[in-house]
Amino acid sequence: MTNIRSPRYNADDRARTRECENVCSTAITDVVRRAVAAGWREEEIALHLADAAENYVMYLATKAERRLMAANNN
Repeated sequence: MTNIRSPRYNADDRARTRECENVCSTAITDVVRRAVAAGWREEEIALHLADAAENYVMYLATKAERRLMAANNN
């Protein structure tokens, strides 16, 4: 299972977005590979990953008093 490292850049640094993209891409690729190895089809996995991402975006958009803050305050 992929280890997800903490961000090296503060929340205002543009490099943080690129770093987050790389970390997430690596983790998602690991999930897909493990699911395929378990017998799931890539198409099924892709569809459900997209649904989960959309659901989470909607959750964030509709959560009433959400304060945006990095988990480790950097």
